[in-house]
Amino acid sequence: MRNIRVVHVAGHATVQDLGRRGYRAIGVPVSGALDRMSAVIANALVGNEPRVAVIEVFGAIAVHLLGDFVVSVTGGYPKVFLDDVEVEPWTPLYCRQGSTLRISPTGAGRVHYVAVSGGVVCDEILGSMSTYTRGAMGCFGRPLRPGDVLEIGSVDPAEVWERVSDLVPPEQLVSRHAKPEAPLTLRATLGIHTHLLEDVELLLRNEYVVTPESDRMGYRLNGEPLPSAKKLGRLPSVPTDRGYVQVPPDGKPIVLMSDSQTTGGYAVALHVLPQDTDFLAQLNPGQKVRFKLVDISEAEASVRTYLEEVNKPPLYRKELEYWG
Repeated sequence: MRNIRVVHVAGHATVQDLGRRGYRAIGVPVSGALDRMSAVIANALVGNEPRVAVIEVFGAIAVHLLGDFVVSVTGGYPKVFLDDVEVEPWTPLYCRQGSTLRISPTGAGRVHYVAVSGGVVCDEILGSMSTYTRGAMGCFGRPLRPGDVLEIGSVDPAEVWERVSDLVPPEQLVSRHAKPEAPLTLRATLGIHTHLLEDVELLLRNEYVVTPESDRMGYRLNGEPLPSAKKLGRLPSVPTDRGYVQVPPDGKPIVLMSDSQTTGGYAVALHVLPQDTDFLAQLNPGQKVRFKLVDISEAEASVRTYLEEVNKPPLYRKELEYWG
């Protein structure tokens, strides 16, 4: 058998890959991992390709391993236990059949990823296994529950371990995704409605706080509102995407995330860069953010580097020899 069985979930856990693309025109969100870089690093540490499905966890989870697997846990810096032994996240782990892997949050980061050599395997919907719960799409079409059994792709764990056992991600990358700086600076470019918001400088001058209402659809921020948004009210709907900063009539910004709607009628004030949207995903309610305006050339350079690293995650041998 090459399965894992969910034993315990305290919070919200789903299967995610890098999302379903090409269907926003018919109203289907991309979905996929909230912190994409943490997800692809988790996959790389167990020898998987970047788009392979992983388990995304808000909170705690325990899974029973019905086979030998190489496993990694990334995103934030949770406590990780293999049976009764505490082990490190952000590193490959060789797990014997019958072991139980447990993850508990520590407050360092909000969303965690469990990758298993061979990857989670379920039916694809529109080219992706990502779970979109509002549309009942993806693996189970709902959050994971105790008793769920996930099929794992067939690979030789010993061969995988031979390839990945000494791999580590760059320390700077781990620290940014495990403990984002406070307040987190979100680099952004001008939005499609910036010119309609006469007080948009308030967004760039003030700090905002992540609220408990934040979820996979959008991170809601609390702070000084933009009065001009109330005057604008709702606008004709326009296409929206991950990283868009919408300002509803209450004047308080919402940063759209992976499960965001495909169109919306709120003013779009800014567009947060993809790398910084990953960092935002790791903030817990109560943590603070600031927005920083950058020009198009800086944004394009950042996005280019980010996409290169998503497609070919930066890993090193423990002797610090580059591997990619």
